[in-house]
Amino acid sequence: MTDFADTYSFAEWVLICGGAFALMIALSAGAGFALEAALGSSRRIWDLPRQVGQLRWEFLATLQFVVMAGFAFAGLIWVVPVATGDQDTMRRAILTFFACWSVFEIYYWGMHRLMHYPQFFRFHRYHHDSKVTSPLTGYSMSATESAGWLLGLVGIPFLLGLITPISISGLIAYHALYQVPGNVVGHSNVDPFPKASGTRIGSWANHPIVYHSLHHARFSNHYSFGSSFMDRLLGTEWADWPELHARVIAGKPLRKLSERGSPTPTT
Repeated sequence: MTDFADTYSFAEWVLICGGAFALMIALSAGAGFALEAALGSSRRIWDLPRQVGQLRWEFLATLQFVVMAGFAFAGLIWVVPVATGDQDTMRRAILTFFACWSVFEIYYWGMHRLMHYPQFFRFHRYHHDSKVTSPLTGYSMSATESAGWLLGLVGIPFLLGLITPISISGLIAYHALYQVPGNVVGHSNVDPFPKASGTRIGSWANHPIVYHSLHHARFSNHYSFGSSFMDRLLGTEWADWPELHARVIAGKPLRKLSERGSPTPTT
């Protein structure tokens, strides 16, 4: 147990960490549904209905993830040195944020790609029950897939903590500003991203929502989390997504899951 962990009991840390994730997800989901309400007539991705009962099963799976995250992150805080006060410098916060961002992007591509092999897809099938996604789709996963996510999300700061104390502010910033809103809002059925984000050059570090929506429709390729660099480097990128993104932001939603666009040269 670390000095920082000693501030509260383990059970209290479970409640604190679980509550923090619940709050971040709730705020992000509220933003996602607000975007759908505001942009539904101009930036809708799929002009198709969601499945009956979809929001209910997504909500229940999200609650499961929140409980698991509470225990996982309480365990992380319990065993990893955490920099606080004057030790929690801007430099340490940036290091923690960048380590979590970069390594998880690589980890997630590998885990996600693995779960699309036939022998492992049963663990990922629950997430793909949502073909027309919603802001609740992001954490709509089986317990096994949630465990895989959390292994990466706590494993990366754990490994960093073996070298140097992690920054609690950097860890919070990663989840509050990128990981949670990126996953939740990134599953909305509208795309607020500008035209520039629909180019391959502009999407190396951050792709628009259409990019991942195509993964739910096609079940293959686009295995990345919030960036496209792993798909780009490993050849798992659909070449027609920029043209489909251009259609969506021009106010022309996609009317069938099998819809295809014109391939765009790789740059």
